[in-house]
Amino acid sequence: MNANPLEVLTDKGVVTFLSMCRSYLESELYKRTLDARHNVSVHPSAEIDPETKFDTSGTITVGRDCRIRKYAVIAPSGGRISIGENSLVNVFGTLMGHGPVDIGTDVLIGPHTTVVAGNHTFDDPETPIVRQDVVGTGIEVRDDVWIGANCVVLDGVTLGEGSVVAAGSVVTESVPAHTVVGGAPAEKIGERDGSQSL
Repeated sequence: MNANPLEVLTDKGVVTFLSMCRSYLESELYKRTLDARHNVSVHPSAEIDPETKFDTSGTITVGRDCRIRKYAVIAPSGGRISIGENSLVNVFGTLMGHGPVDIGTDVLIGPHTTVVAGNHTFDDPETPIVRQDVVGTGIEVRDDVWIGANCVVLDGVTLGEGSVVAAGSVVTESVPAHTVVGGAPAEKIGERDGSQSL
């Protein structure tokens, strides 16, 4: 006996498949829209949620097999943001730069984490801070770094290859390779030598 097409469409597996197709098509359309704008380069294999916000006032490069999740914000503010291959910016992650932000390959950026390559100057007490300059040195996150949830990485910082930033940390100074840091401000709490997990 032939199945009723309406019954087939209501089957959970088919509905799930159609939902996945819709998400994929929305992501592809969003990437093409971004690529059509100036100074934005998105690799075809990258997965970008349509709810991601891009400020195209600077240069943005998204590498092969990157994933940028829902409600992330990528805002170079006239600077440059580069995200390397197979890296993940999780939900509500924010990358902002007046100085460059360079994210390496195989980097995990946890949910609600903010990476800010810029600072307001406040030298002139007669001028409101919001009207003073914003300057940025830049931030470099090298390969195979994990930045946990709810972290802040401030301007001028380099996170060395294989380093780990514990959830809730505020990183104000550079972190050596294979070092685990945590706290506010972040301090060394271990090394990535196979003897510790968070």
